[in-house]
Amino acid sequence: MTLNLVPSPAATTSDPSASGRVLFGGATCFLLTYSPKFPQMKTSTPNWLQRLGNRSLDLLFPPSCLSCERELEQSTEASPLCSDCYEQLTEPLGPVCPRCAARVPELTGSTWSCPRCEADKVRFDATLSLGSYAGLLRDLVLRMKQDRSERVGRMFARLIEERWGDELEAMEIDAVVPIPMDPWRRIVRRVNPPEVIARRIADTHGWRHLPRLLRRRRNMLPQHGLSRAGRFRNVQGGLSISRGYHLRSPHILLVDDVLTTGATCSEAARELKKHGAERVTVLVVGRTLDD
Repeated sequence: MTLNLVPSPAATTSDPSASGRVLFGGATCFLLTYSPKFPQMKTSTPNWLQRLGNRSLDLLFPPSCLSCERELEQSTEASPLCSDCYEQLTEPLGPVCPRCAARVPELTGSTWSCPRCEADKVRFDATLSLGSYAGLLRDLVLRMKQDRSERVGRMFARLIEERWGDELEAMEIDAVVPIPMDPWRRIVRRVNPPEVIARRIADTHGWRHLPRLLRRRRNMLPQHGLSRAGRFRNVQGGLSISRGYHLRSPHILLVDDVLTTGATCSEAARELKKHGAERVTVLVVGRTLDD
């Protein structure tokens, strides 16, 4: 399966001295070239000096857990949590519907058919979630929505990799696409958490990250407070594919922060499949317990 992105005819410049400008599916990439007239000076810092600086900072500002702020012996980008918070966020998942990740009864020797998927006819094919949208995970998801440093989003991306990395690699994903944020919210918050997570996942596996593939066609009401049926009506026709993208049967990994009814992801999957996607797998941080 391949993802074919056709460059725009107006995407290049004939001026060899100018920076190359290439458009891929509406996303602008600037290829900057620089020919220094003078040799560049080395600015590398000896390892021992870097370690000394890090230790000095730890003495002045002791590292703390990203969640509960408990003081840690050592905190790194790879391990910013204390052991208690880490265990809460990585609790084993119970039996869930493979399509929408909703909890289902554990019946030995039986296959449970999820009534939610059958009733709503969701358009995506599978869902992976880090955990249930409750407790500490819920608190951190809400914090992530306002976290301009993107630390919480990067932490969630790493935890998702620990839980689902092997399964994701086996899926042969062609591109990672985040759910787009309302433009006004983007201006106010200056961060789109699904995009942060999608970018980290794509970088880890070497997949294409296409943050501009989906766009909002119109303003939609906030989903919070709407009925189940109201959520599906609210997003109907609200998403579209950006101009310039041509999909040739790719497997898309669709990333969002929370899945409740699945209405937004279902509408996104419908639009992606309408334009050629063969399969859409949803990846979320939290799955609500009761939708």
